[in-house]
Amino acid sequence: MKAMLVFFAILLAPSAEAGQDWQLISVTRGASWEVNQAKGTLKQSGNVLEGILKDKADGTADYQIRVELDGAHANATFRFVSENDEGTKLSGSYEKAAKPTKTHCPEQIQLMNSFHFIGLARDRCEP
Repeated sequence: MKAMLVFFAILLAPSAEAGQDWQLISVTRGASWEVNQAKGTLKQSGNVLEGILKDKADGTADYQIRVELDGAHANATFRFVSENDEGTKLSGSYEKAAKPTKTHCPEQIQLMNSFHFIGLARDRCEP
C-alpha cells in the first residue's frame, strides 16, 4: 500500500519542467518611449528561466526571454520575435519573498541596459 501511495504521489507531482505564469513590462527608449506588457509561461531548468510571452494588448506579438539567475543577480537576453532581431543583453536583480505563504510567493526580476527596462513578476505559489 505504501509503495502505491509513493507511486501516485510521484505521478501527480508537478513536473520540474512545468511552466510558471509570469507577467512582463518592457519600457524601451528609441525615437519615443514604448511600453509593452506581456504574460505567459516561463520554464525553469536549474538557474535558467526561459520562454515566450504574448503581448497583453493584441495577443500576437511575442517576446522571447532567457534569464540566468545567480543569487540576487540576473542576466538576460530579450528579443522581439516579430521583429526577428538577435536580442539584447540586460542585467539586474532577482528577488523572491523571504517568507512566502501558501498563497503569496512573490518573485521579481528587474533588468536593464542603456535603453531598455524589463520587469518580470509572478505571485502564484507554483514549484
